[in-house]
Amino acid sequence: MRASTQQPQQHQQSQQWQQPGLCKNCQAKPVYTEPGKVHDFCGRTCAKAYAQSGKGGHQHHAAATNGSGAGAVGDKCLLCDQRPRVFVNGKLSDFCSIKCRDTMYQSAPAILEVPKSQGEFRSVAQQFGDQWKSSPNSPDVIKIYKVYPLQSHVQKFLAYKAAVGNSRRRWHGTTRRCRIGDDAQNTNFCADTGCYICNILKNSFQVEKARAGSFGTGIYSSATTSKANGYIGNAGGSSYRAIILTEVIMGKVYKLTSSNSALKQAPAGYDSVVGEWGGISVNDEAIVYRNDAIRPLYLVIFKP
Repeated sequence: MRASTQQPQQHQQSQQWQQPGLCKNCQAKPVYTEPGKVHDFCGRTCAKAYAQSGKGGHQHHAAATNGSGAGAVGDKCLLCDQRPRVFVNGKLSDFCSIKCRDTMYQSAPAILEVPKSQGEFRSVAQQFGDQWKSSPNSPDVIKIYKVYPLQSHVQKFLAYKAAVGNSRRRWHGTTRRCRIGDDAQNTNFCADTGCYICNILKNSFQVEKARAGSFGTGIYSSATTSKANGYIGNAGGSSYRAIILTEVIMGKVYKLTSSNSALKQAPAGYDSVVGEWGGISVNDEAIVYRNDAIRPLYLVIFKP
């Protein structure tokens, strides 16, 4: 991977890089923290002064940011693993600098490992475990990688998200015919067209390649990890299994409790379909029918 020699102008103009943990107003004192939340300011005086200055009224969020919001103050840069991540317009970035950020995005599509020591790993692993409903104990999470899709898809996704809303995290299980994610030596996408997990990580989701399911021809995901696990195919000889945590734009949801395999789009006036077999939520499936309604966020490797 090579660093950019010229930094994109829109990034320079729209993002304000800050040292982590410092008040957005005075940039001298550490931010105020409480259990489960990190504030932007050191106290009420600076918060009020910042608001009165007008700085807080027009902040841009660059399309290049991954936007998970799961990192923690003190977590190191996902690319160089040397310096702490910085804040960009009040949100904790994945990177320590514009150089690391641009280097990563120029290398997209790609994945970067999230170390177990980071808050982001714990957050995703907890979601995996909490949403596993089929047995008393969920499988152990071995590795987690953040996914960096092509920016052309991210731009379309963010535009659709802004227009429709109702963003949800959902799990997607599919076939893996390689060992991507098993360890540090397996982070490159394979060329096997039948390895659907690599195809998704490289090119995001594509409705035109989807097969018709119980709720039509669309892109399926589930709030229940164990439900998505049922769709995983492991053909690469790995002793681990892989699953994708996605961000899905649900918009206005149409609920079904019985199949309708003829669907090619959500019913008129709706943006997505949720199928609950027999009305049971642990059997839920969320279906969207357009490519810009979903993107991969994390690749999670677990031991069955």
